[in-house]
This record gives sequence, C-alpha cells and structure tokens, in this order.
Amino acid sequence: MPSSRDLLDGLAHLTGNRNAQRLEYSLLKTLDGIYESACIWAIQLKADGRPRSLHSFDRKHDAVMTVPFDPAHQPTPAGLLEQALATGKPVADVDGSGSRVSVFPMSGLNEFSICLVFSFDDDGSNESLDTLLVESFLSVYRNFVRLIDDAQTDELTGLLNRKTFDENFRDLATLGRSVTRPGLEEDRRQEPGPEATETWVAVIDVDDFKKINDSFGHVYGDEVLILLARLLQQSFRDNDLIYRFGGEEFVVLAQIAGADRAVATFERLKDAVADYGLPRVGRVTTSIGVTRLQSYKTVSAVLDEADQALYYAKAHGKNRVCLYDRLVAEGAVEPSSIQTGEIELF
Repeated sequence: MPSSRDLLDGLAHLTGNRNAQRLEYSLLKTLDGIYESACIWAIQLKADGRPRSLHSFDRKHDAVMTVPFDPAHQPTPAGLLEQALATGKPVADVDGSGSRVSVFPMSGLNEFSICLVFSFDDDGSNESLDTLLVESFLSVYRNFVRLIDDAQTDELTGLLNRKTFDENFRDLATLGRSVTRPGLEEDRRQEPGPEATETWVAVIDVDDFKKINDSFGHVYGDEVLILLARLLQQSFRDNDLIYRFGGEEFVVLAQIAGADRAVATFERLKDAVADYGLPRVGRVTTSIGVTRLQSYKTVSAVLDEADQALYYAKAHGKNRVCLYDRLVAEGAVEPSSIQTGEIELF
C-alpha cells in the first residue's frame, strides 16, 4: 500500500514540471507509478461541467491516451460520476465486476477541470486508497496548476501569453527536428501529403483598433479583445494553442491538414468576427497572416513570415486572410530576410 512518502515523492516530481500542457501527463504518470495495480483515468470536463473526454496513461508508449467520453462505456458505476460532480466531494462504490471505484472531482481549474477515477480489481490485493491522503495530494496539485496558469496566461483574455508561446514553439520545433533527418537539405523542400497534419502559425490583428479606443474608450476596446478571445476559443480544438501577444495582436498554433484547410479555417474565424455586432462599437474586422511551421525555422523567422502576410492583408483592404507561401509564389512579397537555422539570436 502506497505511503505518504510515496505521494510526497510523486508530488515533488510532478511539481518540477513548468509546462501547463504537460501537467495532466505528469499527474497521470505519477499516480500510475504510485498505484501500480489500479486503473486510473482523468475525465476532462467542459465549461458547463459535462464530461468531454477520457484520458489514461499508456505505460508502453509513455503517453496519455485520449478518447471522447462515452456515457455508455464510462469507467464508473451508474450515477457515481454525477454524484461526485454534484457534491464536489470524493465518492466511492463497487461496480458490476466487483472493482472498487473512487472518483475525485477537481473543479475551478479553467482548462484543467477534471475528475480522477481510481479502479481496483477485487483480486485480494491489499492496495487501496487513503482518501484523505489523495485529497491532500490533489489539493497541492490544484494550487500548483493555478500558479502555472497565472504565470502563463494573459490577465484580460485568459489566453496564453507571449512567454508561453516562446516555450511552446521550442517544444514544437524540437519535436519536428526529432522526426526528420538533420542536415539533409532535401528534407526541407519535401512537401507533406494533402492529408498530413501540419502546424500553422497565424498572427491575427484587430483592424483599426486604435480608432475603437479613441472613439469609445479602453473599456470598449477591452470588450473587443475579450470577444475575439472567446471566438478564437470556439473556433479551434483543445490541442490548438491560442495566445495574446499584447495590444490587439493574437497568435494561433493550429494543427491542420494542408494549406487549403488552413486558409479555410482562418477565413471562418475572420467571418465569425465580422458577423458579430457589438453594442455601440458595431462591426469589427480582423486581418490574418498565416504561415507553416517548419522545424528548421527560428521563432523570429516564422513570426516574420506571418507578419509579412498580415501586413499585406492590412495594406490590401483589411478583413483578409493571407498565406505567406502563396504571396511569395505570386511575387506579392519578398522571401523573409531572416535566416533560418538552429540558433535564436535573442
């Protein structure tokens, strides 16, 4: 049976992580190592508190596996999850196969609102849960998540901030380099197949934002930024990353298959913003510059490409989506002068 020392050691390992996107992985892996005979799941919740997805740690692949939540095949006895969500307290029961199931709700964590489920087979094992000890462990985890969340998010919109973008970009670029053959120039010229998922970087800017602030005041300007943040969150999936860089500028890292779909995705966002009428301010539009993330490019080079596409959109009517590679192919903009490579010079 795990001791308080086991949980403290696990907690020390878990809180060494400063990447909010990997906290759930660290939590599930840590608990999997402590409670080796248990099946452990995290049920992620929607903003309204309903279950959205089911997550478990795969020891073989050292990864968190995710599937949509299916009420007909959930890992808890009937009504147990609903009871935990209604009371906000840990609950336990025995399922139809005789396994002992415990549910620990963890709410109020923005994107990290989850319920943890522990299931122990009735096989005579002495391993069991000390509910109070697990609650204390999860309370420390919850406080740690809040600290990380405060450090990595923009105060006004709740989106990720610029510092977090730099950290996420390095992770994505490193991942991209690990699956290519370094040093071969032909790798850089290879185009993925039409169904291959790529990472696209978009810089999004509110058109004529200074006029909004000057005409209506900063309170209404903030309302525009909060609206755009909400529309961004509604337009992209959970694994896409959305940032506010400051002022009226936003950046998205989105996984999309192919250039045509990438443009269509951001066109839908642009139209959603333009179709949304704000009281007093009225119609607001955005201009969007898009480029493809490639592993050999620095953050400066990628943002320069997206910025060039954005400036072109601004200069040619605004309320437009422009793709950098297509602008270069058409001769509308010059290729980026920022050199690509492994070294970031700031």
